Amino acid sequence: MTTTRGDGSDRVVLQARLAVATAAAGLGLWDWDLVTDELVWDDRSRAIFGLTGVELSGTVADIDLAIHPDDRPVVQGALDEAIVGGDLLDVEFRVVHPDGAVRWVAALGRVLPDDTGAPVRMVGTNVDVTDGREAAQQQFADATRMAGLVRVAEELGGTETVGAALAVVTRHASQALGTTGVILCLTDDDGSAVTTYVDAPLDAETVDTVRRLPAGFPLPMVDSAVHGRAHFVPDLEAAAAQFPGGVGIWRRSGVRSGCSVPLRSARRLIGSLALGHRVDRHWRPADREFVGALGALTAQTLTRIASTEAAAAAASAVARLAETLQRSLLTAPPEPDHLHVVPRYLPAAAEAQVGGDWYDAFLGPDGATHLVIGDVTGHDREAAAAMGQLRNVLRGIVWASGGAPAEVLTTLDRAVTGLDVGTLATVLVARVEQVPGGRLLRWSNAGHPAPLLVDADGEVVLLEGRDLLLGVDHTAPRHDHEVPLAPGSTLLLHTDGLVERRGSDLDAGTARLVQTVGRLVRAGVGLDELCDRVLATVPRHPEDDVALIALRAHAEDLPRPREAGPAVVPEVPSPAG
Repeated sequence: MTTTRGDGSDRVVLQARLAVATAAAGLGLWDWDLVTDELVWDDRSRAIFGLTGVELSGTVADIDLAIHPDDRPVVQGALDEAIVGGDLLDVEFRVVHPDGAVRWVAALGRVLPDDTGAPVRMVGTNVDVTDGREAAQQQFADATRMAGLVRVAEELGGTETVGAALAVVTRHASQALGTTGVILCLTDDDGSAVTTYVDAPLDAETVDTVRRLPAGFPLPMVDSAVHGRAHFVPDLEAAAAQFPGGVGIWRRSGVRSGCSVPLRSARRLIGSLALGHRVDRHWRPADREFVGALGALTAQTLTRIASTEAAAAAASAVARLAETLQRSLLTAPPEPDHLHVVPRYLPAAAEAQVGGDWYDAFLGPDGATHLVIGDVTGHDREAAAAMGQLRNVLRGIVWASGGAPAEVLTTLDRAVTGLDVGTLATVLVARVEQVPGGRLLRWSNAGHPAPLLVDADGEVVLLEGRDLLLGVDHTAPRHDHEVPLAPGSTLLLHTDGLVERRGSDLDAGTARLVQTVGRLVRAGVGLDELCDRVLATVPRHPEDDVALIALRAHAEDLPRPREAGPAVVPEVPSPAG
């Protein structure tokens, strides 16, 4: 039992706790007197605004010293709206530090009224969200870049010469990585020398020098071609340290950083792919993964060109790569404290059937958890490419608009038409929102199979309400549906491959799924095991891909259950006002 001493110690303790919490979260505090315009903010807020050591007037006008001129109307509008409405302030904007650095700040505030209800004070917090914004943008760019490899595979599949393949690789490497040139090295059968194919702005002397090189020549691309080692060189100093005998060629060519990865056929090392930059570059893990995938595609293409016998194997490898790229887009979901999210994906038995089934789970700009399930028509690389486009565009729409699911799908349908994606797709978007008294599940369905909502007692409800699929008529109306999400509830979204069987209609398959899921929930099965056992009902050699994603809403007044695993919540910037 806690007792109140009444000597001010409770207040001291509360202030200490507040100081620890704000320091841990990187929050700055501010207090604005709406009657006198006096603004008091702590040292952390001043540092966030870049105003440490700057003489201030002590009024709210001080904020204009740092806020980016283009964002001042946004901030002023948000402040006015909060004051007039007696509501919360929630705004994101840029500040410019004295050294010219531009940072993003999220401000939250609450209006406090006097006894008559008139607004007299506003208190709130500031936090620098620049790093989180940049990380989210980089992750989106990396995923889009990986999805673009499907297009590279398609273009390489149409090439018939090494020169044509090199042109495709050069163009995509320049677009994705900003490289200034590409060199292909092909290794002699006995490994004694390499022959190069150059697509780079090199002088004639340098091109002639590297046209044919012995196996021991001190360049990273030769080492990769002969010994199968990958090299990612950030600058000339590193190049000189690792390959001192070849750094002269780098200097003469204007290259300052570069990389090379080995190219392998099914039977042997066939050469290397080298990319060059005229600026220093730090090679991130995502960059290395992309270059490795680009090298794998290049190796498959060169093998096909060199040998008719290898063409069939290359086609199979491209199909497997398409599946790998598809899986690379099916990222691990966020795991908020009391929401357990579990995805599953099962490809079709035939390699040629890799297609457009996908799931997604992410936090939106307002912190709401979004679940997406979709199915692009077709079962080929075109479907996989369209799937990647739709997935990334949908994420971008959510982050740009923060709209309800129906609004998101309406915008996505317009994008399908406007960007000439040329595909039909079923998509269901759901979001879990915090509302007074608990959680709310809001969803909109573009022609997709109805999801299942199961209460803690195992009673299953199909969440009906389906609009037109995407790609048919972008003017068709779309509707939001909502239902309370009670503690202990389980939500299951799936593609039709889970319930579709040869010789049986979808209604029968759905009825089987309802019965199975209800039985598993009543038996107290954990969410991971539930998904595995549901997936085990699919035939051993499925004719269609299967994607599913499940969510279990645990009670918010209890600790996260052990069976849900650790919480995984990426930092989410606050939305702009």
